Amino acid sequence: MQFLDTQKVSETSAQVLLSRLVKNGKLVKTGYGLYAVPLKERRDFFYNPSEEERTISEQIKKKFPFADFCVWSPSTLTRFMRHVPALKMVFVDVERVAMKSVFNFLQGVFPTMPILLNPTKQECERYITTEKILIVRVLVNEAPITLAGDTPVPTLEKILVDAAGDKELNFAQGAELYTIYSDAFSSYNVNRKRLLRYAARRNRKDYILKIFSTIGL
Repeated sequence: MQFLDTQKVSETSAQVLLSRLVKNGKLVKTGYGLYAVPLKERRDFFYNPSEEERTISEQIKKKFPFADFCVWSPSTLTRFMRHVPALKMVFVDVERVAMKSVFNFLQGVFPTMPILLNPTKQECERYITTEKILIVRVLVNEAPITLAGDTPVPTLEKILVDAAGDKELNFAQGAELYTIYSDAFSSYNVNRKRLLRYAARRNRKDYILKIFSTIGL
């Protein structure tokens, strides 16, 4: 779908085009001045891990075959953002009991790569730059994850909830977060119950319900 340049299209022309898109079933009106892609046009979200992420996953599985974890890059959020930062972070979210052991192991496997263990807000501000960095974090119990082949990865619901407050994802917060949620729900099928269940475990349910209300979800 093409987007309008509002500086070159008159309000009347825009309204005519929007009405035509609604009539043709390409958009649905969700409120005054609000439109969304019809549910049937939305896609299932699938996180496709990079070769590097697959390698990290394979190494962890060999050493810790019973540990729950997932591997992903927050750069996946940029598809929903207006202002795209330069990101080279890779997250390893792993259950708390194995977190320190996985961190020590990865330091040996990737000796030249900076690795942070569950960094504080101050450490994030200091060490997260445009350079490649690996961050080992806590995987919350019952976090929604899935498999991409043999690689455990987050679902879209986990990514969205994490974006709503994780200190490592500060770039996605503030006004940008509303854009992320709006674009994610417009483009992909999002399991709202799964998202809110995980949000409750992160003590973010009320905040995310406020986002829903603000953007008309």
